[in-house]
Amino acid sequence: MASLLAACTGGDGAGSPATQQNPDVLNIAIGTTPDTLDPALNGNGDPLQIVTSLAYEPLINLLPDGSYGPGLATDWGYVGEGNTVFEMQLREGVKFSDGSDLTAEGVKASLEYFGSAGGPFASRVENMASIEATGPLSVRITLNDPTPTMEYMLSQRSMTGSIVSPEGLQDVAALGTSTAGAGQYVLDRAETVTGQVYTFVPNEHYFAPEVVQFDKVVVKVIADPNAQLQALQSGEVDYMLGTPNVAEAAERSGFNVSASPSSVNMAMVLDREGKVVPALGDERVRQAMNYAVDREAVTEALYGEHGRASDVASLPGFDSYAESLEGAYPYDPEKASELLAEAGFADGFSFDLIAFNLQLGVTDAAQALASEWAKVGIRANIVTPVDFADFRTRMEAPDAQAVLMFYGLNPMQINGEDWFLGWGNPHRVFDPTIDELFVKGAGEPDPAVRQADYVALQERLSELAWFTPFAHMDKIVISRPGLEGAEVAGTYLDPNPALFTVSTESAEE
Repeated sequence: MASLLAACTGGDGAGSPATQQNPDVLNIAIGTTPDTLDPALNGNGDPLQIVTSLAYEPLINLLPDGSYGPGLATDWGYVGEGNTVFEMQLREGVKFSDGSDLTAEGVKASLEYFGSAGGPFASRVENMASIEATGPLSVRITLNDPTPTMEYMLSQRSMTGSIVSPEGLQDVAALGTSTAGAGQYVLDRAETVTGQVYTFVPNEHYFAPEVVQFDKVVVKVIADPNAQLQALQSGEVDYMLGTPNVAEAAERSGFNVSASPSSVNMAMVLDREGKVVPALGDERVRQAMNYAVDREAVTEALYGEHGRASDVASLPGFDSYAESLEGAYPYDPEKASELLAEAGFADGFSFDLIAFNLQLGVTDAAQALASEWAKVGIRANIVTPVDFADFRTRMEAPDAQAVLMFYGLNPMQINGEDWFLGWGNPHRVFDPTIDELFVKGAGEPDPAVRQADYVALQERLSELAWFTPFAHMDKIVISRPGLEGAEVAGTYLDPNPALFTVSTESAEE
């Protein structure tokens, strides 16, 4: 850390004084190149979400205080009991960046596109039994299974509510390199170099032009976090996603550092029946993988004060967490070896672990877990995809075995869509107890009872050991003084740059 601080602060420890935010231009650094700009195919969460949230207004806005506010919809809610019918009233007079009008039929078509495009959110739309335009600007969604989190699902955090224009849907191939939303900004293709820099300018059709803050937003792909910080210090960047090893240096240089618990870092077994690697199909082997990890040592080495060792696939404050779940898998390599021997793998086994730096540090975490497992004979061959497209291909492949993920937590309903019904379960392996608790909790109107159902689900998930959680990690964002709204807290884990503002003091300088 000392050498890093010296490199980033000129060696004297004081750091360079951070200048105030330019009120006209916002420069953002991200570490991963988006595979596509199509919101139905792009992932959610930072850094992928940044390029989408600039151009696509969601139906419902998740606000910095964790509440929900109007987006393309101005009024919404469940009808009747059971969380199976959800209605929305759309905003009048909205046009997309291409000049086409927002209509209920257009919203229906966009949601249906998300369901058919084959992206990571298709399973969420598959749960929609019907999507009806009940009027020119009114929409009713009827769900197959109870879903208590429709506000969240239709917000920018979950991406599904990022509505694509009717004209954009006429040429979906073009959505990969252009934008067709109703958001504050539109991609300037002349000033964009795919894989390097994405330039956004104000959408002349935006329904509330008075809130558009910047004349230009430039998103720059800079893979190395140290290089990102150097760009911040030189004035080339105003906002970046931080890592534990640059946060202190950034703060010493006068930048704002915001951190909040945001992700469960874990290895996820995908080959849960052992069709590719027989050992992975044995519950005792998966439990051994959990006992073999010294979570305290790994977490301290990787994250320091920005991580907390945990064997729970949920965060405090979320609806599937209870402190009683902690400690199911204390560090016990002898127990791990015993379980491996009982399962017939006394000499260990090998498997492939996909690790892609969608968030910076994933490959480092994969190496750390591999080192722990190796002590009991479990050999993880780390497979590093070359880009996000390669990552998705490997995740969906018939021989996918396991993946290391920094999973940004959501309500359990969203987690389950991913882990049990979507991309996190490519081999479609199900457990009756989990399925029953998942559906029961989703339809439960009493939050306390729902919490109990979801905690029971986590207990079963821990027993099955499909996952090896090892740490709860902070989300860290770093911003220039005077840039407001660039903080993380609670469930607001991905600050929306479309909601950033510049302080009056900064604007006057």
